[in-house]
Amino acid sequence: MTLTKAFSRTFKRIAKAERGSTAVIFALSLMPILVAAGAAMDFVSFYNQRNQLQAALDAGALAGATAKGATNAQRVTIATDTFKANLSADSLSNVSLTVSYVPNAKTVAGTAHVEIPSLFMQLASMNKLEMDTHTEVMIPSDKKAEIAFVLDYSGSMTEVAGSQIKYIAMRDAVTKLVNSLTAANPSKLKFGLVPFSDQVFTDLPKSTVYGQTGPGMWTGCTLDNPAPYNLTDTVPTAGNGSKWNQPTPAWLWTSGCGGYASRQLKVRPLSNDFAGLKAQIAAMTPYANTHIALGVQFGYQLLSPNGVYNSGGAIADYSDTNTIKYLVLLTDGTQTEAAFGPGGVRSITQGENNLVALCDNAKASGIQILTMAVGVSDAATSARLQGCASDPTNNFFVVNTADDMAAAFDTITGQIAQQAYLSK
Repeated sequence: MTLTKAFSRTFKRIAKAERGSTAVIFALSLMPILVAAGAAMDFVSFYNQRNQLQAALDAGALAGATAKGATNAQRVTIATDTFKANLSADSLSNVSLTVSYVPNAKTVAGTAHVEIPSLFMQLASMNKLEMDTHTEVMIPSDKKAEIAFVLDYSGSMTEVAGSQIKYIAMRDAVTKLVNSLTAANPSKLKFGLVPFSDQVFTDLPKSTVYGQTGPGMWTGCTLDNPAPYNLTDTVPTAGNGSKWNQPTPAWLWTSGCGGYASRQLKVRPLSNDFAGLKAQIAAMTPYANTHIALGVQFGYQLLSPNGVYNSGGAIADYSDTNTIKYLVLLTDGTQTEAAFGPGGVRSITQGENNLVALCDNAKASGIQILTMAVGVSDAATSARLQGCASDPTNNFFVVNTADDMAAAFDTITGQIAQQAYLSK
């Protein structure tokens, strides 16, 4: 016996009960309540199935579009098989479903139509819910992506957000993003990493470090360099007054770099060593305070053809229209470390001002910035992070739980994939 038939028989029994008009009135008043409640349940089920259908349709189109050297007929087969593989056995059972993929020289387009039987809404003579969904994926050309993760590893990232420790939720979400993007087109991607707290731990040419002489590299921790050199992507060469590792404040140099080294908190230049990147992310743990502007400065350097990390010329020029550059910034706090401003003045306020200037300069260079505020309670900091984003509406994410963080990184993955692969 179906649920709707059971309800129907129940109402008939109520209507015929000896209690007469009271029972009839009760039955009539109960009907719209049950229909409304049932409709809500039907719509929840409908939207859950719609999301599964859209995800499967997207996966199929992406698989078909990224199949190297495939004919149009092969793209259709690959897309359709992937679509079916991404639907669980019972996710769209007992439904009427049609799906089709149409490739052309530039894209693979997918459409799906589904009719889902209603359950409770049959009481109101609505026997089914229908939906159409669409996607279109570009067949990859020579476009590439250079992505710098600028991630807050200050001590507060050991706190819990929702049900998970913040840095662990960040670690899992970043790893998933790397896996998702590299699965489709690994040869077109490079990733870099800036784990920041109150300093950054990195390798730098000795010529860019205060007090260093001769050829070769210096390895250590540094704050920002003096203004205005801490607002640009150029290599400091104008004497000690422009260089990193300035001898102030003195207390920082007594503790050394051991806390960063032991926690694997080292800048990682752009590369296609995806396994090495994921291994470092898995090993890193938080330490010390927060210098957001410093993290963005080194993220800018990672992506810059003019920067300190491009000694081999492997970083794409800003004018390269086939390469899209992304800086993904995540922080959970306010600026707590002083930074250099005009005249050698250092202050926390100057660090906040430097963040604004760095974001503006990086965006003017053609870098797309996506920002994430994790449990940030300070309205001014949130506003700066939102203003830092290339699109304050779509590239800025407010995160309060681990689930929020996972969803934000999923959205970022989709945005990068859309520019690299998806046309609509």
